[in-house]
Amino acid sequence: MESFAQPQFNTESQKYLYVSRALVQEEFPLAQRLVYQVFVDEIGWIPELSNPSGIRFEIWKNSPIFVDNYDSVAQWFGTFHHDRLIACWRFCKPLDDRFELERYHPIPDSLKQSSSLEVTRLVIHPCYRHTSRILLHLARSTYQELWKSFDNVFTAVAFPNPGNLYLKLGAKKLDLPPFKYLSSDLSEVSLITLDLKDKRTLVSGHSNNDKFDRSLIV
Repeated sequence: MESFAQPQFNTESQKYLYVSRALVQEEFPLAQRLVYQVFVDEIGWIPELSNPSGIRFEIWKNSPIFVDNYDSVAQWFGTFHHDRLIACWRFCKPLDDRFELERYHPIPDSLKQSSSLEVTRLVIHPCYRHTSRILLHLARSTYQELWKSFDNVFTAVAFPNPGNLYLKLGAKKLDLPPFKYLSSDLSEVSLITLDLKDKRTLVSGHSNNDKFDRSLIV
């Protein structure tokens, strides 16, 4: 198992040199490697071989990466500390007319009929989870890339965490019963959406409320 290396800072100012942006396709394996390190090495989650997403492990530059069928319709966004990827998440369009979540559970027609994206695979390197700065930096940068072209972002998450962190960013929990991706899952999840046209949210950068919990999210 590959352990997480501790970041090294030569000066105090170097601690805060973060850049968040869309990843180019050649950088996608960096994100997939970070997802593997968190989901598999840290959490110990091994998906079933016959999972509907086609999740599987591949090798890139002698390191395992976390890939699936939806990578073909995905755009990754990430936060770098200098040249090191420390946080990322993935936004997907439908594949064969279905979002990834639809392969596990139905979603409202309104999400399928609007210009929507599904967000998954949110991970933050454990050495950078002590501050909310990273997630907020990533979220606001991503928002600026998406809000003109898309109406909504949605995902299904567990509560209280990480669900409450999404709500702080401006997402809303839909009034629908919670469910499990698979019957063998231990936790139920709830569907949440973020209206990208709403300028009152924290993620939009227009909200006056910049208070944000320093909580772990994976």
